[in-house]
Amino acid sequence: MFPDNSVHLNPKRLLLAQAVQSKWDRQPWMAAPSVLRLFAALGAPEVDARFVGGCVRNAVIGAAVSEIDVATPEPPDKVIERLVAAGFKAIPTGIDHGTVTAIVDGTPFEVTTLRRDTACNGRHADVEFTTDWQEDSRRRDFTMNAMSLRPDGTLFDEHGGIEDAKAGRIRFVGAAADRIQEDYLRILRLFRFFAWYGRHPLDEATLAACREGAAGLRSLSAERIQQEITKLLAAPQPAPAIMAMDAHGVLQAILPEAVEPLTLEVLVTLEGEAPSFPPDWLRRLAVLISGDSADSVAQRLKLSNADRARLGLLTKTGTEISKDSGDTELRRLFYKLGAALVVDRTLLAWAQSSLGGNGDGASWRSILRAAVDWTPRRLPITGDDVLALGVPPGPQVGVRLTEIETYWIDSGFNTSRDDLLRELRQRCET
Repeated sequence: MFPDNSVHLNPKRLLLAQAVQSKWDRQPWMAAPSVLRLFAALGAPEVDARFVGGCVRNAVIGAAVSEIDVATPEPPDKVIERLVAAGFKAIPTGIDHGTVTAIVDGTPFEVTTLRRDTACNGRHADVEFTTDWQEDSRRRDFTMNAMSLRPDGTLFDEHGGIEDAKAGRIRFVGAAADRIQEDYLRILRLFRFFAWYGRHPLDEATLAACREGAAGLRSLSAERIQQEITKLLAAPQPAPAIMAMDAHGVLQAILPEAVEPLTLEVLVTLEGEAPSFPPDWLRRLAVLISGDSADSVAQRLKLSNADRARLGLLTKTGTEISKDSGDTELRRLFYKLGAALVVDRTLLAWAQSSLGGNGDGASWRSILRAAVDWTPRRLPITGDDVLALGVPPGPQVGVRLTEIETYWIDSGFNTSRDDLLRELRQRCET
């Protein structure tokens, strides 16, 4: 007999559901050679090591499994000893909290010792290691993340995680207010998980706890906030979560520059009009803020230099895309900005104008179609050609190049190099 808190799942049936729904990874993850070698190294089945976290949740709901996390009742030093003895690399990535990263056949696995939280201050917890799986499950955030799964298919569910996962119900383990006071980041994790997995409304007690704890988000590091907002905005439909955050004071605490969250919902819908240019979190962030706030947002969230620069381009005023842009203007935009950025700016402008009741879908769609058909061009004239015609080195070289480039763009990029040289010569002689 299995324990009262376990459900026996047939690994083959789990894997079948996984394979049918995954379009990019059909590997039977529970029986992968690297996984089997890892569990053998950890002493299973004599040592009760189990799968935990997202891989178990995704198995239950039939979603793809991309990362595999494991927990064990043995302390970190013993875990490292076992891994090294098996010939695997062991990296103490979070050793204070019992986490060791095992590298098996080039694949990383997080292996964490069972633990209980002993003291929490809203930002981090002091922990003690334990051998009690039930104690470990009680310190996890959501019921759907508190399940564990043995390699033989025995699934342990202490808190109703199976039912919640299948129903799309994001529910804290224990009282929401208590769990939020332990770590304010759980507020953002709640809305992130709601964006990805939620199909059932968040309950009022949970939302009330988020309102009361929202001020605590300001004590978190920019890196932790950035990671959560990035993952949330990457969800297939993040707008309901963002609007709920706005309604309960959470969005203002982490993104005071947000102007109209409803625009995000419009943007996500319009992204389907440009399937060749996949949605991304930074474009979605851009639609939430005003153009003059991009620098402050990038600085506070500590965005990378590349993300900071792109956010600036997405929100820069004075270069908005107009639905009335003619062919010549569009050619200039595609040439100067590239098709991807024109698509981004088009979708942003379309979303904002749609919210104001002026969508005019036909005009915007024509710009998106032109982006798909766009082929990057390179001006067949260089500065050396200008110098060869007797123009002295200096600013005039750039002036002449800009003139001939404009002439070339206006011609629809149909002027040959010889004709451009002829035109350039005439301009230099006047």
